[in-house]
Amino acid sequence: MKPTTQPDTDLLAPCGLNCTLCYRHLGKNPCPGCRARLSEPDGYRRKCVMRACTAEQGFFTCAECAKRPCKRMKAFAKRYREGYGVDLDADAAALRSLGAEAFLRRQLAAHTCRDCGHLIDLHFGRCSGCGKQYPIGKGRAPV
Repeated sequence: MKPTTQPDTDLLAPCGLNCTLCYRHLGKNPCPGCRARLSEPDGYRRKCVMRACTAEQGFFTCAECAKRPCKRMKAFAKRYREGYGVDLDADAAALRSLGAEAFLRRQLAAHTCRDCGHLIDLHFGRCSGCGKQYPIGKGRAPV
């Protein structure tokens, strides 16, 4: 999938992840993103504690919360930092300073394959077009 010229803020998950760069969104059966699932049963909505919390607080993402990082976000951020090399704390700071559209535009530019122009998923570092492996996500070189 090639990046769009105008980033879709509806693909910015409540936790701060960019659903556009998720391997599930870039796969053969594209996931519509975390915000698109509002029509799904209550069980799914309750399962996502980040979405429930941001909705209760009236925030678009966790980045807006003065209590950030809460216990829940610390555990989630640690899982993404250690498992995929994604720094959700730095992303939240960038989201606050740049705004959603500029933040997403910057992420899309950083995750565009230099060879074919398709998006690279943030979980495994694989290009959605040519399949080239990049040193990000689980595809990053061991430290």
